[in-house]
Amino acid sequence: MEGFDPATSFGAETAARYDEAPRGDEGAAVRFLSELAGDGPALEFAIGTGRIALPLAATGTRVHGVELSPHMVEVLRSRPGGADIPVAMGDMSRVDAPGGPYRLVYLVFNTINNLLTQDDQVRCFESHWV
Repeated sequence: MEGFDPATSFGAETAARYDEAPRGDEGAAVRFLSELAGDGPALEFAIGTGRIALPLAATGTRVHGVELSPHMVEVLRSRPGGADIPVAMGDMSRVDAPGGPYRLVYLVFNTINNLLTQDDQVRCFESHWV
């Protein structure tokens, strides 16, 4: 995507309004991910504001995250339960995540497009995440 820079595209203004237009499938996604995780921990790439991670954690799943934007994590931390989710800051194709190995590693919607090269996309899932 020409002109898109994930490092600068999720600033304070975007983070503040990120959850204003829910997709409507969040509940179904949380149920599905909870079943996949079973009793193991889960890692969400680009955890953002916790739109999926927080309700997933409320099911009893231990959720950890990776996030590039400090602004998105600030919103996550401001929400009930947000301070309890460990988050590694950085590029999801390169950063070490807390608490692995994981039973479930996931990202939602079009998050994979935040990695601009195929090499980064492959590296993201080839890492030590599971």
